[in-house]
Amino acid sequence: MTTFNKLMFATHILFSALTVVSCGPNDADKVGEAQLCIDKSTKGTAAACLEKVQGIETKGAYTLRCSAGFIDEGFTQPARFKQAFDALGTNSSSNTESFLGILAFSSKSTPTLNSSFANETYNHCVKSEAKGLMLLGSMAKTATTLSTLAGSFVNGSQPTTTDIQTAITSAMSDPTAKASIGSAVATTYATSCQTGQKADAALCTQMDAALVGVDINDSTAVGNAMLSYWQSN
Repeated sequence: MTTFNKLMFATHILFSALTVVSCGPNDADKVGEAQLCIDKSTKGTAAACLEKVQGIETKGAYTLRCSAGFIDEGFTQPARFKQAFDALGTNSSSNTESFLGILAFSSKSTPTLNSSFANETYNHCVKSEAKGLMLLGSMAKTATTLSTLAGSFVNGSQPTTTDIQTAITSAMSDPTAKASIGSAVATTYATSCQTGQKADAALCTQMDAALVGVDINDSTAVGNAMLSYWQSN
């Protein structure tokens, strides 16, 4: 996937027209209203749009919830996604760490709140069943878990490449962090990378290489394999 296509993929997540499935007429109207609201939202305002889809449990509604999480985090324009995917596409040995540093959630006032927000957004992305959203959500959750280990990145501050590198080393000896990262990766790997077109070639190639022979039902094993891969590559 070229950088341009990656940018278009990320922009599509936030601003594309939504195809609603399995909704009755009233639910479809509510989802459509929420979509229009989110299209006009900015950082800190997208969550209010979700009141329109309260109680609606469809893929379309969860797509909106996932998108709203990223918008409220500050991904209101393609520039931040472009920065992240440009970092991933470089030849630098630190490209993945740069990517994760940019994706880490840090808009809240404490690391705990940032972790909760990233986890909530990830869960919504998974329930959308959109492979691109699932992969992006899992990477945001992973990045935020590492960011929390690296230090107190709050109110919009972002971890550096060195911070993420240090956090990867710390996570290798932290069973809770390892299992959390492994769970996020395992949940999305089969859908986003192994079925049909890969959601992102660079990330899926890394996962393919890291998870050879690994039981993806074992979240700790998946987390250990993914972290080991990043640490050694």
